[in-house]
Amino acid sequence: MSQMQSSLPPAERLAKGKGATACLRCRRRKQKCDLRHPSCSNCEGAGVPCMTYHSQNKSTVPRNYVSELEAEVEKLTRQNRELRARAQSASVNDEMTTPRDNLSPGSLAASDASSNHVQNLVKSVSDVVVEPSRQPRFLGQSGGITLAKLVISAIRVEALTSPLFIEPRSYNHSSSSMAAEASLPPRHAADHLVDVYFQYQTPHLPIVKRSRVEEAIESAYQAASGRDLPDRAVETDIFMSFMIFAIALCDVSNPSGGRPSQSEGCFKSALSLYEKVVTSLESDIETLRTILLLAQFIALCPSRGSLWHLTGIALRLCIDIGLHWESEDQATSVDPAVLYDHRRLWYSTYQFDRILCITLGRPFGIIDESMRVPLPNPWAVYQGASSSESTGFDIYSQRAHNHMFSLSMLESEIKHVQHSQVWAPKIAYPRANYAVWLQDIQPRLEEWYATIPQTTKAHPSSIFAYQAYWDYLYNNAVILLYRPNSTGSQTSPEATVLSFKASCQLIGSIKTLQREGKVDILWKSAHHLFMAGLGVIYSLWQSKEVRDRNPIGSSISALQSCASTLAAMAESFPGVSGCRDAFDTLSEATVDWLVNNNAAELHHGRQEFEKQAEDVLHRLQPSRRAHDCNGMDMSGMLSADSFVFSEMFSSAAQWPEPQHSGFNDMGFDPIARGGSHISL
Repeated sequence: MSQMQSSLPPAERLAKGKGATACLRCRRRKQKCDLRHPSCSNCEGAGVPCMTYHSQNKSTVPRNYVSELEAEVEKLTRQNRELRARAQSASVNDEMTTPRDNLSPGSLAASDASSNHVQNLVKSVSDVVVEPSRQPRFLGQSGGITLAKLVISAIRVEALTSPLFIEPRSYNHSSSSMAAEASLPPRHAADHLVDVYFQYQTPHLPIVKRSRVEEAIESAYQAASGRDLPDRAVETDIFMSFMIFAIALCDVSNPSGGRPSQSEGCFKSALSLYEKVVTSLESDIETLRTILLLAQFIALCPSRGSLWHLTGIALRLCIDIGLHWESEDQATSVDPAVLYDHRRLWYSTYQFDRILCITLGRPFGIIDESMRVPLPNPWAVYQGASSSESTGFDIYSQRAHNHMFSLSMLESEIKHVQHSQVWAPKIAYPRANYAVWLQDIQPRLEEWYATIPQTTKAHPSSIFAYQAYWDYLYNNAVILLYRPNSTGSQTSPEATVLSFKASCQLIGSIKTLQREGKVDILWKSAHHLFMAGLGVIYSLWQSKEVRDRNPIGSSISALQSCASTLAAMAESFPGVSGCRDAFDTLSEATVDWLVNNNAAELHHGRQEFEKQAEDVLHRLQPSRRAHDCNGMDMSGMLSADSFVFSEMFSSAAQWPEPQHSGFNDMGFDPIARGGSHISL
């Protein structure tokens, strides 16, 4: 009997073995049940499931459940063997493919669908393999998240399905928000866009040298014409070319108000190559450069991605490479051109971080005490070069950027000292004597303003040629120093007077830049303008000395200039419209109060204004809970560290969600929920 059972299939051995019983139907009808098969003939004839009772589980189960499980296991085993065979075959085929140098540009866009599917499967599995932490292309040691995927996740772009090279077409002047991918423009137009980019009509950071851009564009057009370029990374050159075009087109003005569709089309064309570019790059420095080019575009078009996330990725990569700390040996042994490039990339990343953190009141990505990098030497790589006009402009531009970096370091110090005033005292972090430090920072700010590079040496189209731009930067730093801050201490009368003066001058400077079409980063300038306008209102309400020193007419003129400039900005950046409306409300109340001479009505008007200011704050922040705004006075409104307008500007430029109620007039989500896709 035992020999007979061992020769049976597993399912039949179970039926004949221990615990084998007749099916429930046969037991009820007292019929003979065939125990040699998973299903008896009585059940099959009746067309009903053959069930039995499982004593261990105390439930009824199909008599053929074992055979079904065995069939499923056999199926999965067979599929596993097939997948392993296909993966090994794909790996061998990949090693035997034609070298990259022999690929023609036309083959860059063509691929076999089934081969890509297998390669993607193999790549997804290989991404999970433990990678050394020193390799920044993988986040974490075994997360399997590539740097390219992380960067792409910070960009908002629709499906990228267009081929790489398509028939030339003329630029479309429509302002569609869903621009299609662009082809390479005519060569003369490309050369003009390169000129626009390096004229610094807005202060594009020194991420790439002009000679490198010209080489990339030449390579891209040769590849588009069908020529073989065996010694160049064609995708990288095409990516850089499209990014330069996209950024430069943001500066090209026309009667319709810019070229958003062309600019975004070039950006999408560049982004379609990004993952392939990052995969092919062997240099971490070049990988960093691609991220900074993306950040440069997003800073000008914040609805297309998250500048906050891109800056964080770039800063992490800088630290991984070691760009944040330069030793004395490096300064003497490294090639000056390489050192110059590294310093430019570091300070470009640093500047993006400071623009965000200082403007929006967020923590720094890296404190100044954790970095030691000299400013790039503008003359280091131009020694012996021809004294052409373009070389002179390049040297001046680097000097101008160095001066911007120096101001960012001064502003970082201001924020650091102000924050340190509320820290718990520790031996390792002594608290600065604020009064003594204030006497030290004032002359350094004045020295910075006195040593601004001569504007006459800048390119006539450059923003650096406008004194209003430098005045704007300086007065914004003065406002940061003297306006109410997180220290909680009462602002002195002298500080209020200085803040009022700087606020009025900043409003005038931004108005001039707006009129000339030279506003650099719109959301940043709008934030600074709005805070300066609030500074004027605060000073007028809080300081009798300010009211006595300044004629009512000049104060009203400053308020009107701020309101009109905000209105002009709202035409290009809908996120400003809410601030424009709020400022109009507060400004009108302030003007009415200024022109009223009745003492009793002045006191009543002050109370009404404070209530009105609180109501405006609640309307601008509808998703904030009521208790979050309790006790918010004019002083708190001006503190960049506690004032929620910073978060409003952050969310105003994020990805549009017009269906969200409460901020439809601005067209943007009012508060980033959970920080999942904050754009700035």
